[in-house]
Amino acid sequence: MSVGQSQRAAVGFIDVQEAHDQGLLPTAAVSSELGNSDTLHDQRVNEVHGERASHQDDAICEKSLTFTMESADAGMGKTLLGLWMAYGLAREEGRAFFIDDSNWAYGKYDTFFRSPPLPPCRLPPATQRLPCPHRTRHLVVSSSTYQWVFGNLIETRSHEQHSHRQRTRKLRAFSLARAGHDALFHLSDTDAEYLSTRLEELDSVHSKGGLTIGLHVRRGDRHPWEAQYSDSYIPPSTYSNTAQSILIDHFNPSNTTVLPQEASSRLSASKTLLASDDPEIYSTPEFTSMSIERAQSHILLASKASLDAALPDSANPLISHDPREPAFTKFVEPNVGWEGGFFASIFWGLGNAAEGRAAARGLREERPETKPSEETLKLREYVGRAYLLDLKVLGAARGGVICGVSSFGCRVLGVVRGWQDVNGDGKGEGWRNVDRGWDGWVGFVDED
Repeated sequence: MSVGQSQRAAVGFIDVQEAHDQGLLPTAAVSSELGNSDTLHDQRVNEVHGERASHQDDAICEKSLTFTMESADAGMGKTLLGLWMAYGLAREEGRAFFIDDSNWAYGKYDTFFRSPPLPPCRLPPATQRLPCPHRTRHLVVSSSTYQWVFGNLIETRSHEQHSHRQRTRKLRAFSLARAGHDALFHLSDTDAEYLSTRLEELDSVHSKGGLTIGLHVRRGDRHPWEAQYSDSYIPPSTYSNTAQSILIDHFNPSNTTVLPQEASSRLSASKTLLASDDPEIYSTPEFTSMSIERAQSHILLASKASLDAALPDSANPLISHDPREPAFTKFVEPNVGWEGGFFASIFWGLGNAAEGRAAARGLREERPETKPSEETLKLREYVGRAYLLDLKVLGAARGGVICGVSSFGCRVLGVVRGWQDVNGDGKGEGWRNVDRGWDGWVGFVDED
């Protein structure tokens, strides 16, 4: 159902506050909540937005949008893209924007990000916040309601991809997401210092005339849309060849046999940065021959071989506390690493021996119903922080980023780069899609 259909279906809808004012709702059902946002969830929302978010002198918002960071999806990319688009939609519709992370699989929002912009008004009572219809004063958005909230902005792979209508939809979805990116994509102090140092290192490459190129290689349980690789993965050579092509076009546009000394020096100073959910991808011949460098080494996902070498004794602590070393985390049981990439089954099994055994056998694909332990949340936190740092560093590569648009990480990177790089059809210089199952950037697809 599109937004337009949702509006037509809600012709007889009366907002909660109006229904209360007209005596259509029993006073007892709402009076205890009106003017009072002091529920556990609401306290957490106010904590996310800072100490003034619950200031009693502020009036309750006339219109609002609350984004609930609750998803059955183990990955962070889908939530991140939805969060940004929801922020853009709230700004477009003149709604105050709030974030509810009280049931987020990764823990607390402010573990990863700085506090979002502070609304000029107070969070409305819980009884007035509704997931539908769209025209309600106080809208609640979560991954379960994307199809109604974003309506025809959600693409279908069978759609004509180069029509004027499709391009218009794509530009609007991108604009919403970019507004959210600009306002919200600021890492917390936990990782901001490392990020600043890492970006300074990349700036030194640029100061020597070199180029930095980012590669994002998603594996695990996310397969390409391109038909010939739909049951496997895009070959590493596709990424490496594209990176080499960018370097040649930049430093040797005339395709001369011998590079001038200055161009050769600048080419030698260039770096290719790689981020992947599969720790074994870094040692593939296609990448080792290019002197690939990790996008960031602050937090690493480990393979079984690395874990066995680094922590052979199962009695060793799960996380290295040596401040001289990057955070090196043993996420699951000793005999299970991240070989092959990010799988939901392994993510849901983090920090839980029973769940870990189920994960190793591929038996846990859905989010567990039990509340995660502190250890589990800490391990998930490391996964999320590593992912966000990868995105931040790759997004800053001046020579552009190469990725497959079937992954949410690639779509998020497109937003990070900006419309001028995406260019709407995948031919922008700063963002290159190597998954030929789709031309160019896309936000949400109905099969996500």
